[in-house]
Amino acid sequence: MLMGQHHVLMDEKGRVAFPAALRALVDGTAASDDGGRFVLTQSLYDPCLVGQTEAAFAEKAAKIRALPPSNPAVSLYKRFVIATACIVTVDKVGRIGVPKEQREYAGLERECIWLGIEDSVELWNRARYEDLRRATSPVDLAAARDFLGGHGL
Repeated sequence: MLMGQHHVLMDEKGRVAFPAALRALVDGTAASDDGGRFVLTQSLYDPCLVGQTEAAFAEKAAKIRALPPSNPAVSLYKRFVIATACIVTVDKVGRIGVPKEQREYAGLERECIWLGIEDSVELWNRARYEDLRRATSPVDLAAARDFLGGHGL
């Protein structure tokens, strides 16, 4: 399971460290000799990027193909998630290169944060993520607690 917050710095070429604690995403257990690879794409729900295994991404794409293409939600998903996806490879020093378009979408600058989210990862602009955390109201938290409590969490 992927979890935790990992603060990293992006260099001027758009490269960012991919924390060792999250490397299970790329090969199931730990970093391999070549560093491994995964799919990185825009989130449809938040101003961040999402990383997932190629198999998980393909599974979601298959679900989208099964939905009516005339539905606007399907079109949005295809444009925002599938069309912007790319395969990134962890290099020998543990970094990935984030494409310019993805950096712009997520507002990525020097200070970034990786979040391990169970079976995927998110890459955020650190200030934007901190703003989101501060903006989460007690009402939102109470509603989340009620919903999740009703599901045994």
